[in-house]
Amino acid sequence: MTISAEAALAGVQTAIAAYAHAIDAGRTEAIPDLFTEDGVAEITGQGTFEGREAIGKAYAAFAPQAPQLHLVGNTLLTSPPGDEVTASSNLVFFVRGEEGWAVQLVGTYEDTLVRVGDEWKFRRRVTTFK
Repeated sequence: MTISAEAALAGVQTAIAAYAHAIDAGRTEAIPDLFTEDGVAEITGQGTFEGREAIGKAYAAFAPQAPQLHLVGNTLLTSPPGDEVTASSNLVFFVRGEEGWAVQLVGTYEDTLVRVGDEWKFRRRVTTFK
């Protein structure tokens, strides 16, 4: 079945938002299910985690210690739409402390996602901080 660029982008943005909401809410146990069974999460300075089990263990260690917020934008499909797409997004990560919200990190996500039924799952997510 042919998929439009708009439908692919909407699916990708939904997957990205699900990831951001889960990690910010401390629901790190939900993160592995956003990846394919053989998915890879590569995070600058943290490592490369292959497979849902390794991804789950890594994200359990990233559980928020204070209120946090990932803002992701400027998502651009970098491949033609199909059952697998690549996308690039900008990321700003905030943490709330005693003085209020403050930017902690700025970076990018380089994603490869695949369509599994009606959902999109990360096959590879590379997080780079700038």
